[in-house]
Amino acid sequence: MIKKINNQIKTSCLTLFPYTNTVGFARSILALGTLLTLIFNPIGILFHKKIDGTILNPLLNPVIPINKYNFFTLFGFDNIVYMKGLAILILIITISGYFIKITSLLHWWICISFLYFSSIIDGGDQIASILSFLLIPFCLTDLRKNHWQYMQPYDSALNIIGLFSIWIIRIQVAIIYYHASLGKLSVPEWVNGTAIYYWFNHSVFGMPTSISIFMNKLLSNPVIISLLTYSVIVLEILLFLGLLASLKYRKTILCFGILFHFFIIIYHGIFSFFFSICAALILFLYPTYQSINFKLWSLKK
Repeated sequence: MIKKINNQIKTSCLTLFPYTNTVGFARSILALGTLLTLIFNPIGILFHKKIDGTILNPLLNPVIPINKYNFFTLFGFDNIVYMKGLAILILIITISGYFIKITSLLHWWICISFLYFSSIIDGGDQIASILSFLLIPFCLTDLRKNHWQYMQPYDSALNIIGLFSIWIIRIQVAIIYYHASLGKLSVPEWVNGTAIYYWFNHSVFGMPTSISIFMNKLLSNPVIISLLTYSVIVLEILLFLGLLASLKYRKTILCFGILFHFFIIIYHGIFSFFFSICAALILFLYPTYQSINFKLWSLKK
């Protein structure tokens, strides 16, 4: 009986072999979001100080013990520009897929430090810090030289650690959408179907003027605004239910999820969030035990 159970576990670990380029692809997208934020934003934008020299972000208060080990402030505030350059280099190496074990630790250190370092963080930075941390057990047990590399499935106890890491991530992403959907039901504007109008015309996160002229005409229609508002809640509920959905359903909802968050870029301009949530959706909904055939994609084109 015990031997039969052991054989079933081995079969499952081989069938659901976790060390594929799909996870590598998600890792690269996750690192790309933070990389682009660092490249295209100067220190003055990422790191604000008040006129009196105090730190605008209270999490950067030197009194807080964690800031002694913050990647960006490791050698003092005067050397942040050099640490920013080093972070960019590390993220590029992470995207390349080499040195998986080392970059997994450094990637998380950069993400969590940026969460405490920057004055302009958003939900994408929070997701990046969580996912990069949860990927560490996966990366430390990955025997490949490069996370883009295809590896023939093999029988090893390490597979269980990799699978466990992916499943913890899936549960975490499901929780994100659970709170995102059901949390809206306690907000009057989401319940009465008008929330999208207010978000589209938000003073900070509202849509560009070029789009608002056309969109506000549509949003003046109560039927359209109600459909848009409730469709967001329904989609987020469906994304949450993707945790236990069939493979066919997961791939379909993955496409809708990525498209939905792409439109958030257009209407709200939150770029870094898009990369983090795309990585999360891939790890959550795509069969990570299947490698992506990028050569096949290029041939189709």
